[in-house]
This record gives sequence, structure tokens and C-alpha cells, in this order.
Amino acid sequence: MIHRRLDEHAQTVGKLETTVAISGQVEAQLRDQIAALEERMRKNHAEVAPTIEEWKRIKTLGWGVSSLLVIAGVSAASIASIAWDWFAAVVRHWLKIA
Repeated sequence: MIHRRLDEHAQTVGKLETTVAISGQVEAQLRDQIAALEERMRKNHAEVAPTIEEWKRIKTLGWGVSSLLVIAGVSAASIASIAWDWFAAVVRHWLKIA
């Protein structure tokens, strides 16, 4: 009876040792894969960084052009409004309308 229980404990300890060993190997593989992914991410970031900076520059340039177009539109609308008032006054004077 004691020998049987000792054998059961020995088997349990053996299974636990195997489980711990396998877990350690899996963890080591995961660490290696994570390190490889981190390296790949750094490399990809280094390759893409100039494109991102160029895109930021283009975006800033776009905001500037858009702002200039808005200012030009407001200016043109103001000039058109003033010109319309002047044109209406000329037509009233020409047609002798009060």
C-alpha cells in the first residue's frame, strides 16, 4: 500500500516536472517570437517614418492652401458685394430711379 502511494506520488511529480519543462520551453519560444516581432516593428517604423513625415508636411501644406482659398473667397465675396452696390447705383442713376 505504501509502495503504491509512493509510486503514485513519483508519477505525479514526474508529470509535474514534465509540465514545468514544457511550460519553460513554450515561454522561451514566446519570448523569442516577441523579440522578433519587436525587432520587425522597429524596422518597419524606421522604413515608414520618412513617409509619415512627408504626409504630415503635405497635410500642413494642404491646411495652408485651404486657408488661403477661404481668405480669397471671403475677399472676392466682399469685392463682389461692393461692386454690386456700385453697379446698382450706376444703373439707378442711368435709369433715373430714386
